[in-house]
Amino acid sequence: MNLREILVLLISFFLAVTIILTFRKIINFRKSPNRKSQKSSVANGNEVKVELEDFSEEDFIDDDMPPEPKPSSDNLIYLHIESDQNNSIQYKDLLSYFNNNDINLADEGGWLKIYLDDSNNFSLVNGLKPGKFLPEEGIDSTSIITMILITDEQNNCVEAFQGMAEMSYKLAAYLSANVLDSDRNKLTKQMYDHYMQQAEETDLKKIKLS
Repeated sequence: MNLREILVLLISFFLAVTIILTFRKIINFRKSPNRKSQKSSVANGNEVKVELEDFSEEDFIDDDMPPEPKPSSDNLIYLHIESDQNNSIQYKDLLSYFNNNDINLADEGGWLKIYLDDSNNFSLVNGLKPGKFLPEEGIDSTSIITMILITDEQNNCVEAFQGMAEMSYKLAAYLSANVLDSDRNKLTKQMYDHYMQQAEETDLKKIKLS
């Protein structure tokens, strides 16, 4: 056997091995289980594969569980009272003011519910973290307090907002502080009218539903 024949045999052997390995890869690929995928059609006709194993259980919603309700800003009207001096608004002074003016309230555990009448009310909270007054923990003063009116819980939202705004101005005068809007800018007539419109729309919706 000469050198040329040996080379031909070696080349033939390597070609045969290559072909066999290629066929084995093809067979193994066809036999391997497909990965779970979820396909969604897109506008251009292509398909996008999303590998399910790339997500954790928390990424999926249980259809049997209703979504947790989140407060909507459309149902809330905020007013703030801010002092120019740090920690100048004392919790005990707030309680004293409301008591001296015969204002009905309930201490809800660090924040107050102010009753304008039997069917209208708003909440007063610490405008800084943790959002409460906790005298036993030394959190008994702040530089800003926040009034929150939940519009759809009022019997007459317009009257409730007017009552909250009037009380805010009186309380601000007592504290030598300023009344601010929801963005903590000085409350203007334009923003006041905007809140009034929001309250009126809430009352109109209730009338339509009744």
